[in-house]
Amino acid sequence: MDITWYQDFLALAETGKFTAAASLRQCSQSTLSRRIQLLENHLATQLFDRRVTPIRLTPSGKALTPTASELVRLSQECEQSVRVLDHPLTFASLHTLACNFFPQWISQYSTLDEPLFTRIDTGHKSTENYYMSLVSGRSDFILFYRDTESERYFQRDDFEVLSLGTEELYWVGTPEMAKLCQESCGTIPWLTYARSAQLHELSRPQVARHPEPNRLKRTFEATVSEALKPMVSLGMGIACMPHNMIAPLIEEGRLVRLYPKMPTNHLEIILVRWLGNHNAAADTFWKRLGSN
Repeated sequence: MDITWYQDFLALAETGKFTAAASLRQCSQSTLSRRIQLLENHLATQLFDRRVTPIRLTPSGKALTPTASELVRLSQECEQSVRVLDHPLTFASLHTLACNFFPQWISQYSTLDEPLFTRIDTGHKSTENYYMSLVSGRSDFILFYRDTESERYFQRDDFEVLSLGTEELYWVGTPEMAKLCQESCGTIPWLTYARSAQLHELSRPQVARHPEPNRLKRTFEATVSEALKPMVSLGMGIACMPHNMIAPLIEEGRLVRLYPKMPTNHLEIILVRWLGNHNAAADTFWKRLGSN
């Protein structure tokens, strides 16, 4: 069995088309198709439903996806580990927190005189992938929002969770969108998160509180907030956004907070570590955080 089989599988699962997946993998369509069949034969199960276009994952294919993703990541990590002598503190992070929280937060602990060697990885697509990254040693910490799904993973005695603070989640739009929302009729374009995004679940209370939910029309969705940010700032619709991300745009007047009397969601930002981690530098850093 070759690790490239799993790389091909993930490419096809992502694109849904053999031609696109072959282009992504830089091989011929026939080569990719043959390797997918070899993987299916090896696992003795069908991974894709080829009767529809784009092709879809079978239940077996869906079950394999997180493990295949982790296998590929571990393979890449093995190759990198023999080339790198100075290992960074690795944070597996939500994309939103990596872009809008992490830089300012880590700057408190990393200075020009005493710089920390850190690395941030935003490539995980589910809570299970984050968990597997932590226990496999691919990451030293997880930077996350606290929610019901993550709680069931990290309430065990071999995990430690540190609260780093909170931020708000609320509706925003351009001033022109604010006027549209104040009108008594017409649809309101809604920019939202894909179901696989953690903020999809966390934004549901705000969506439920919308005064006119029947007017909302979903026009765009994304797995990361950074993809929603330009869309909402260009007036393409309204969205629930984390405060740290859009505060500068509100200060500039490019965006306004909608429905200001509506209660906001308070999101707790957490850092998680696994006690089975054997990185001494990570243990030292954690103790440093606990002493502040």
